[in-house]
Amino acid sequence: MRVKKQKQVRRHLRFYKTCCGFREPFKVLCDGNFVHAALGARMGALQDSLTRFLGATTKSFVTRCVIQELRKLGDDFSGTVLAARRLNIAKCNHEPTVSAADCLEALLGKNNPEHFLTATQDAELRKKIRKVTGGGIIFIQNTGFIMEPPSSQQIAYARLSEQQRLHMAEREQKIIEQRAKLKAEAVNAAEDTPAKSDLTTKEGQPVSKERIKKRKRPKGPNPLSQMKKKEKTSTSETNTSVTEVRNDDGGAESKRTRHRKRRRKQSASVEDKKDSE
Repeated sequence: MRVKKQKQVRRHLRFYKTCCGFREPFKVLCDGNFVHAALGARMGALQDSLTRFLGATTKSFVTRCVIQELRKLGDDFSGTVLAARRLNIAKCNHEPTVSAADCLEALLGKNNPEHFLTATQDAELRKKIRKVTGGGIIFIQNTGFIMEPPSSQQIAYARLSEQQRLHMAEREQKIIEQRAKLKAEAVNAAEDTPAKSDLTTKEGQPVSKERIKKRKRPKGPNPLSQMKKKEKTSTSETNTSVTEVRNDDGGAESKRTRHRKRRRKQSASVEDKKDSE
């Protein structure tokens, strides 16, 4: 039974998350009857017990009107007043204070903009909250928390809002129309400009497509890199020189001459030795 109850609570919370915009930490708005019943059931700290019940982080709230109503009930509810004052205070701005049921109903409104889960033992107040879109209800029964499933009106509102989300909004439709208009203007402007085939030269001849647009083709290798390397000349060739010689006929012929290096110092020393001998 405990596992089944937790599954039901998770299912109800999933509905309020997806269809009503509830987010963690969940805000629970309590009235005086609920706080008094929780103390009578000995559930411990109300904040921790609600967190364990919902399986998520929660924040418990009361209003000044709720605390003021508990004080008017006398000394029998003094412990309830102390427990209520430990919770967070939600601003209600009621001057003078009103009853707790009217205060909670005013905070929820028609659409529950603050996304409150209402914890109350008042049956009449629960009937009014069932008509509020996105109004979750928690109450105590047999020393345990119970969460009501979404009402038929809340489910109908969720389906209607889902159908509205499927259709295009007015703002989105206007944006699409503006983009289509800009696109049509761009196409008309492109048609008004002369095409490349209509261009002519100074002589009045049509310009060819190759002249209008030149394609970039892959370049060939560097011709200097493909030249053959020059062979180095030998030492024998460097020592030779070319001279022109006149023939008998008067023509010029090229003749190579070779220059030899002579060692003059050695030859002179050899002659001196011979003379001395």
